[in-house]
Amino acid sequence: MSLTTQPALFERLFARTLTHEGGFSDHPLDNGGVTKYGITQHTLNAYQDNLSATTPSLSTDGSPDLAQTTIASLTQAEAMQIYWVMYYQQPKIYLLASAIQPVIFDMAVNHGPRQAIKILQHVLNLSGLVNIIQDGQLGPVTARACDQVYQQMGDYLINALCDERVAFYHRIVARQPNQQIFLNGWLRRAQAYYLA
Repeated sequence: MSLTTQPALFERLFARTLTHEGGFSDHPLDNGGVTKYGITQHTLNAYQDNLSATTPSLSTDGSPDLAQTTIASLTQAEAMQIYWVMYYQQPKIYLLASAIQPVIFDMAVNHGPRQAIKILQHVLNLSGLVNIIQDGQLGPVTARACDQVYQQMGDYLINALCDERVAFYHRIVARQPNQQIFLNGWLRRAQAYYLA
């Protein structure tokens, strides 16, 4: 798929993920720190420092000027632009089949793009149909492998991704017991992407 054909699909992905992220949050146990619309201060800083001038905008009128934006003042439109660049365009999620994109995009937002792609690569390898490097990079090899596995497994692949995501959350809590407070919400989020 081409990035230029994806804005309408991306807008649906963004709206769905936003139902899990909500507005401003400053929970003392959240490892991400202060967030708004799921954007952390670290993500906003990275966007401001490195990406805003060098990546294509979602809108045709140019990207919002985020140079002076803070987490507290971040608008939903500005958050959408950051998601487009840092969680869709940069990690190349648009290379995946449209049926796979929702769960991978939501994982990229929640776990970071590299971890989301590693989970995808791991699940693809578990299928026994492909054997690819689990490097957290989504390029043509991973995209072709995903297409191949999806053609064979269909929606079972999406459910296997959800299963692995649930296991990932449980591993977080096993390593960091203070994160147990978030587990039920995380599991609901993962379960929202299962297909019947």
